[in-house]
Amino acid sequence: MSDKGLRPAWRRLRAVARKELRQLLRDRLTLGFVVGVPAVQLLLFGYAINQDVRHVATGVVDHSSTHVSRHLVAQLEATQTFDVVRGLASEEEAIEAIKAGKIQAAVVIPADYTRAFYRGRGAEVLVLIDASDPILARAVSASANGLMERHNSRLQRFDVREGEGAYRAPSQRTSFGVVPELIRPQFLRFAVLTLFNPELRTPVYVVPALLGVILTTTMILMTSLAIVRERERGSFEFLIATPVQRGELMAGKLLPYIGIGFIQIVIVMVTGWALFRVPMRGSLFDLGLASLVFIAANLTLGLVISSLCTTQFQATQVSFFFFLPSVLLSGFMFPFESMPQPAQWLGELLPLTHFVRICRGILLRGSSSVQLAGEIGAMLLFATVGFVVATRVFKKRLG
Repeated sequence: MSDKGLRPAWRRLRAVARKELRQLLRDRLTLGFVVGVPAVQLLLFGYAINQDVRHVATGVVDHSSTHVSRHLVAQLEATQTFDVVRGLASEEEAIEAIKAGKIQAAVVIPADYTRAFYRGRGAEVLVLIDASDPILARAVSASANGLMERHNSRLQRFDVREGEGAYRAPSQRTSFGVVPELIRPQFLRFAVLTLFNPELRTPVYVVPALLGVILTTTMILMTSLAIVRERERGSFEFLIATPVQRGELMAGKLLPYIGIGFIQIVIVMVTGWALFRVPMRGSLFDLGLASLVFIAANLTLGLVISSLCTTQFQATQVSFFFFLPSVLLSGFMFPFESMPQPAQWLGELLPLTHFVRICRGILLRGSSSVQLAGEIGAMLLFATVGFVVATRVFKKRLG
């Protein structure tokens, strides 16, 4: 092709490209996604996502209650893995607190801990861990064992003088009187007990949370397209001609999808039990009640998106923009406690965060809806606010 033929082709190509660029600049939603999605992904992956387990909510059962046992608790907190949030009276109370999701680990110090520590018999401490999260369980176990090894290695550096395993140390006064000059090394042992998932199997941890992820994906996407689809097909004007009120129209839009959501729950539950041996320790009624609230929360959000958008493409984009933070900040893939505080605040605003805790609590730990009432209440508040916003945003007219 000659230069004379290339120049007109280039002008036509440039004209089409200029027209497309102007159209993109006019579409504020698309332009926002071009800039917003990379920025959000960078912040989420670079700042909020952290696989290092820190500040695990821990309860302490201190039957010894001496300065020696308190020093041990301070050493545990100094690892930054344990974050002591409450004192407990018994092992049974500790297990119930773990079951209710109030703590993820408990340290039980026996009554004879200080006496055993000074007499060199070896002081044993019990650590209870919620192993429904294998990542957290491994990190807590490793931190406790690391503290034990550091403590015992310091003792082994003493110069052995007399007797097997004995060393000389200056006499000192304790709550048990004067410690003799010749004592044995006070070795420390942690007995780690993993609860609810002793084999630390990953599918047991993933499948209950995957139930919430699947419902979030399908419920928000399907309902976000509901009203937009009516507009694009031209059937929206039939809704305008009906005497149905806005609230009734919104509720009617939600009902079929609630049934679809429960069908998906049954599929995931049966498949998880049959293929991955995911336990069902709690009440299915409690799970059904929580699922109903969670489905309603996602459907109301989908209706808000559907009422705001004018095309199915826009609705899909907005749904994806909400879906990504929900998965990354809910504790589905990464330990929630390891995220920075601002990321945790944002995660608490998402229904998926609360539903993941509920599913793992009911299915793996056997928690009840009463114990998880705070999580259910948070989802119910989100669903109520979403429904009110959807009915106010939606205008019963052609948009």
